[in-house]
Formats: sequence, structure tokens, C-alpha cells
Amino acid sequence: MSPPTQEQLERRIAELERENTALRGAQAAAEDHERTLLAIIGNTPAPNYLKDTEFRYILVNQKYEELAHISIDTLRGKTDLEVWPAPIAEMWRAQDEAVVRAGHAVVFEEAVPLPDGELTFITVKFPVKDATGRLQAVGGFCTDITARKKIEREREALISELQAALREVAMLRKILPICAWCKQIRDDRGYWSQLEAYLEQHSHVEFTHSICPDCADKLCRRPEQRREG
Repeated sequence: MSPPTQEQLERRIAELERENTALRGAQAAAEDHERTLLAIIGNTPAPNYLKDTEFRYILVNQKYEELAHISIDTLRGKTDLEVWPAPIAEMWRAQDEAVVRAGHAVVFEEAVPLPDGELTFITVKFPVKDATGRLQAVGGFCTDITARKKIEREREALISELQAALREVAMLRKILPICAWCKQIRDDRGYWSQLEAYLEQHSHVEFTHSICPDCADKLCRRPEQRREG
């Protein structure tokens, strides 16, 4: 094979220079894209993060650092088990594994104990894949719903109190016709029934029967003593 001519070498050099220029442009565009993405993530007013396929932290945003009182320099390259208490770390590991198995975004509600107090989040975790579909990372985006959960609990407590009050009102406002002699009660349909039978039917009361001291004394007297009493 004859050696390349000078003209062929010059053409090859020109081709390589064009390829290098294109590669430098693509690299610059990728770096710009990465800077833009990091700026968006960093300034999002909600904690978010990215972990590699071994669930080691790649990055977290500023809000994550503020809430957790921990920097990305401390987190980078570490798993949750190396940083967080075991219960919360194991919960997050189970979530990450569930996302990998699912292959798509999964939503979790979680209560997280943080240095400034417990917060409740709705967290969306998602797999990050390359063009071939191979897993590259696992990301998470958290929405703080602590205030909403507090309002829900307060509303539920208020509803329970109002329901109890309504039950009490319903019991108190009812006027019961009662026989002055035999103490039977007349219901809404006009039927008469024994006092204890009525109360057992319309309330949670159950009766047991015994004899009070006064009645016991009367029952134990002889007939002539009863007439005297």
C-alpha cells in the first residue's frame, strides 16, 4: 500500500478538526444544559435529590441541605444507611428499590424526623434512564404537606367533637312520656314498654338487676310491719 499523499493527509486533518469542533460544541452544549438543570434544581423551593444505581447520593439541592442540616459534600457518594438513622434509611432504601422494580415514577407519603422537627412529604421518586433504557440514577422530588396534614387532623378532631355533640343533643332534646304509676315509657309509635327495655333499645345502656337497701328492708318485713311502715 502506497503512503498517503500530502493532499489526503490535509483532507484527513481537516476532517478531524471538524469532528473536534463538533465535539467541543456538543460538550459545551451539554455543560450549558447541565448548568441550567442544576440551577433549576438548586433553586426549586422543595427538597430534591439524585442517587446513582447503588443508591449513593450524586446531588441534592439547597432546600434539602437546609432541611436536613447537611451539605452535599457530606452526602455525595454515601448511601442513606451511612448518613441517616436506620429506620428512615431503610424506608428510603425500600422506596428506591420499589422504583427500580417498577421502572416508572412512584408516589410515597412519608413522615421524616428532621433536626427542626418532623415533616410530612408527598415524595415522587423516579428512575433516570439512558437512551437504551438502562437505569442511570434514581431521583426524588418532595412536597411538604405538614401544614395540610395538621389541618386535616384538626378537622377530623372537630368533626368527631361535633358528631359527639349532636348525639348528646339528640338524646337530650327528646321528651319521653312516662307513666307516673308503672314507669313505662310510650315510644313515638304509641307503644308502651318497660323503662329499661326502652333505654336498652335506644342507647348503649345495659341493665343488671338487684335490690336496693330500702326495698330489701321492706321485703323482709312481716306484713304487719309493712303496714306500719
